[in-house]
Amino acid sequence: MIRFILPSLLLAAACATPAAAPTPLSATPQQLHANVAAFAQPTQDGRLAALKAQLDVAGLAYEIESFDGERAPPAAGHNVVVRLGPDEGREILLTAHYDAVVLKDGKLVDGAVDNAGSVVAMIETARRVAGRTKHPVRLILLDQEELGLIGARAWIDAHGVENIAAVINADVNGNGDTLMYGLNNGQQSLFMIGAVKAVCAERAISCLDFPQYPPSDDRAFSAAGAPTISLGHQPKVEAERLRHFLISPQGYDPAAPPPKVLTLIHTPNDTIAAVEPAALALAADTFTALVLKLDATLE
Repeated sequence: MIRFILPSLLLAAACATPAAAPTPLSATPQQLHANVAAFAQPTQDGRLAALKAQLDVAGLAYEIESFDGERAPPAAGHNVVVRLGPDEGREILLTAHYDAVVLKDGKLVDGAVDNAGSVVAMIETARRVAGRTKHPVRLILLDQEELGLIGARAWIDAHGVENIAAVINADVNGNGDTLMYGLNNGQQSLFMIGAVKAVCAERAISCLDFPQYPPSDDRAFSAAGAPTISLGHQPKVEAERLRHFLISPQGYDPAAPPPKVLTLIHTPNDTIAAVEPAALALAADTFTALVLKLDATLE
């Protein structure tokens, strides 16, 4: 019986429609946490090396796109680009900056929350959606955001935005359970706000909109006319405090403590101690859900 059944099975397998790529096993929260810790380097080149090593482990082939930088002394910047999915079609971009702030004493901060947490969550997102989308997905890990969105502007100058369907930018991630997103990226971005709201409702997660969201690389893309959303995480109380502060800094109670995130980022305190493994996992889960939501709904 086996000798007759086996050819039939082989024929059926040959004629079957190829199955969608299986969902890869997720990295554990502890693995994500360790990846963030690896970005604590004394130089920007060290952060770039840590980034490339993690892409290699994730099995994500990348290209380095160098540009004239604005560091002192003058040094080239390096955007790191991963292409996923079909070769044709309008692209979903995933962006996060991997550079960190240099303090007045010349020391490079660890930049764990701002912005290694976002980079690690975006790498995990790219790994999970690889082979699962009908639209091309491009992960762009940007350099020199802290110097004025230099890497994002260099990428836009080189590639334009005509073929971009959506840009999901991540900045300030690694602690808290509340997703923060902005409403100030232009009319072209309204459908992305709707997609974020849908993901929040479907996944029953805490989300908070900001009429004026803190600037990040999303500003370069929205200024160029691309549909864009910027996403970050904070504890709910801290997210609400930050929202109130940004809406009306003059009306913010001077007796109230400032939003903690403003005393963390761009300081020596932005270390792995500020990062929660569960928050990294939540960010990767949410970003993945948003990519798949947009991929399913975009024309």
